[in-house]
Amino acid sequence: MSGGGRVCRSCGCSEIDVDAARGDAVCTGCGSVLEDNIIVSEVQFVESGGASAAVGQFVSSECTGKTPSLGGGFHTNLGKESRAQTLQNGKRQIHNLGVQLQLNKHCLDTAFNFFKMAVSKHLTRGRKMSHVIAACLYLVCRTEGTPHMLLDLSDLLQVNVYVLGKTFLLLARELCINAPAIDPCLYIPRFAHMLELGDKNHEVSMTALRLVQRMKRDWMHTGRRPSGLCGAALLVASRMHDFRRTIKEVIRVVKVCESTLRKRLIEFEDTPSSQLTIDEFMKVDLDKECDPPSFTAGQRKVRMQQLEQELAKKLDDVEGEITTYQDEIENELESSRPKAKGIYASYSKDDSNDTTPSLLGDDDGDDKELEAAAEHLNKDFYDELAEKDKIHFENSVKQHRLESLLGPLPTAASLGITDSIKECIALKEQENNDDAQDGELDLNGIDDNEIDRYILDEKEAEIKKNLWMKENADYLQEQKEKEERIAKEKELGIYKEQKICFIVILPDKRYQV
Repeated sequence: MSGGGRVCRSCGCSEIDVDAARGDAVCTGCGSVLEDNIIVSEVQFVESGGASAAVGQFVSSECTGKTPSLGGGFHTNLGKESRAQTLQNGKRQIHNLGVQLQLNKHCLDTAFNFFKMAVSKHLTRGRKMSHVIAACLYLVCRTEGTPHMLLDLSDLLQVNVYVLGKTFLLLARELCINAPAIDPCLYIPRFAHMLELGDKNHEVSMTALRLVQRMKRDWMHTGRRPSGLCGAALLVASRMHDFRRTIKEVIRVVKVCESTLRKRLIEFEDTPSSQLTIDEFMKVDLDKECDPPSFTAGQRKVRMQQLEQELAKKLDDVEGEITTYQDEIENELESSRPKAKGIYASYSKDDSNDTTPSLLGDDDGDDKELEAAAEHLNKDFYDELAEKDKIHFENSVKQHRLESLLGPLPTAASLGITDSIKECIALKEQENNDDAQDGELDLNGIDDNEIDRYILDEKEAEIKKNLWMKENADYLQEQKEKEERIAKEKELGIYKEQKICFIVILPDKRYQV
């Protein structure tokens, strides 16, 4: 191919041979090489994976491969790779959430950059895109210091706040971003506006800010959610300015539980600032700082354990002294007790193995006979004897020692009164049977005045009747309705009488009557 319009600089010949394959231009007259390494400006295409791509086109640093070109204006998203679609969808969702949170464009761009970094490190795999986007937005709120909480994003997405918190911590760790702690003072104006304090909104906010600053100097904000401190400060500040805001109203705004709010109030109560008056608190700034509540609680717990150990040690010492005193008292009593002599000395040696018969004898029949005889002869004496016997059972050790000293006691058989006791028992049983078989009321010992008190007069009978009718009104009404229903069924001829069956059970047979 000859280069038209070109002239050889050596011989002035106009016949130049241009070879695009070799990339040079040679003069056919003198053979001089006029040009080599010619750059071809033609657009070339290559095929890869069934798609054509232009050779020599610009490739962005965000792309992982060649971008296929299928012509403009026809299915623009069809030719884009998955990464580009992910970034586009993420940017759209970041914009939607940012508008709802009222974030500026700078915050939205920063959040999108965080999202691109997360996509580059493949942190979106296995996680929902909405969770990652919410974590990126909250990361921007933390770095830029905007008054937004993770709970706000949780409400917008209807996602558990702990799931978002887990994703946020993962992004902050993997992207090496140090998210600073949020100053609770950022939330005071927002929460104060939601409490509807009217014209004193600014004054209450300033007082709450002063309270929060005092809490921060007393190490109450470290490791705690800022909403709890803001709730406690706003509650105290509103009370200081004569606004009767309840705990439930504050909880509804700051979104913490009641126990958390009460705990923050108790922690602030333990600080010296809580002992100041309102004027003193607004004018005086205490230089002294308190220890963190967790440190104070740990010291209190250690102190309580030490006191418990000291108290247990003192109790052990006192119990040892009491045991020593008891042993000494027992020894003194044992030495001062008169010694048994003669045949009773053998019974006082071993109290634990003593098998001396009881006061009424060993035989069960003798015990029963003695009890019946005592009841027949003297009822009062029997009651007294039973009470004494109960006392003897409660103090069994003393009873055994007493019996060991007195020796074996006589029984009914040894006294020869067994027959007399049996006659008394038979006479008593006969009287009881006669009373049961007569069927007559025994009025012995009841005078006429007492009988008259049992009988009601007309007025008392009427009162008792009205009371009975009132108590059983529901039952009477049910019976009346039942009778009316039965009468109506009988008139219609549909009433069926209920049959009553009796089951008679014999040893081997069953009969139905």
